[in-house]
Amino acid sequence: MATVPYQDYLRTEPYMADMVGARALASAFELGVIDALLARPQSPAELQQHLRMDGRGLALLLGMLGANQVVEAQGGQYALAAGFRTALVYRDLMVEKLAFANLVAPDFTELLSVLLADPPGFLARARLFRLFSYQRGIEATPENVAATQRWMRITTALTKYEAAACIAHYDFSRHRKQLDVGGNSGEFVLRVCRQHAQLRATVYDLPVVCGIGEKHVAREPEGERIAFAHAPAAGVELPGGHDLVSFKSMLHDWPDAQMHAFLAAAYAALPEGGRLLIFERGPVEVTDRQVPYAMLPLLLFFRSYRSPDVYCGHLQQLGFRDIQVQMMELDMPFILVTATK
Repeated sequence: MATVPYQDYLRTEPYMADMVGARALASAFELGVIDALLARPQSPAELQQHLRMDGRGLALLLGMLGANQVVEAQGGQYALAAGFRTALVYRDLMVEKLAFANLVAPDFTELLSVLLADPPGFLARARLFRLFSYQRGIEATPENVAATQRWMRITTALTKYEAAACIAHYDFSRHRKQLDVGGNSGEFVLRVCRQHAQLRATVYDLPVVCGIGEKHVAREPEGERIAFAHAPAAGVELPGGHDLVSFKSMLHDWPDAQMHAFLAAAYAALPEGGRLLIFERGPVEVTDRQVPYAMLPLLLFFRSYRSPDVYCGHLQQLGFRDIQVQMMELDMPFILVTATK
């Protein structure tokens, strides 16, 4: 069976680049238009029979979808465009990225000036940081579980496809036990374990996150090789017994001092010869292409993304050796930093 290139999921990006087209696509998913046309081409009258829309609303939506290359007219009927059909294999990613962008779009449209000139003020007012409320990850109340599940759906969908790039650039076959710090739903180690049958993994995260993650991986055959360990509400002390400690899209959430504390804890937990792996987004760069709409939530974190030199400097200070950096382009630059204790 042919291997799908790890960048293949990026074929979804053109359909989420423009705000109007992206919002129309989200509505098409929500209202059932995509599912209806996935079954077969249909006329507007046929679509109206089982959709909650009037004729004028449907006509406007079909027009916006056509301009976004999602649908095409065929002799009085509408069908999904061929290119979009191939992108639908990544439907789960599109749905979550669109929902994420739509949720935090007011942070950009209403608060961009605050973001640029008053970072603490943005932090206090933005929806983004109410969504990612890690305080809700400590106590398993129904409200906290529901709120945590909401942002974990987004991070899990992103990790499902981003992980392939890391797996393509690092040889996990040398390891037997991996500790993934801030490992969220376990999606990253699930993808690694699927490719490497010798590996067992532990996800280290907050209690509510671990509870949701345990259910997530339990559905998969690799789930029996994945354990979850609860992180304390304060302080950093990582469990030992692992020959690989990884940080996937986690360190950017923390200021330099806390990031250094996590890396120091990883150094302390690793045996001599153990490896550290950091897989993170790099700095946001805007050149000749405008930032696409679906990237708005990531753009709002632009101050949090570090250059490879920053990570390397901290690792050198801690005593890590054989520090290596690889760069790759996904929806934005990604950095893979590895080091040996």
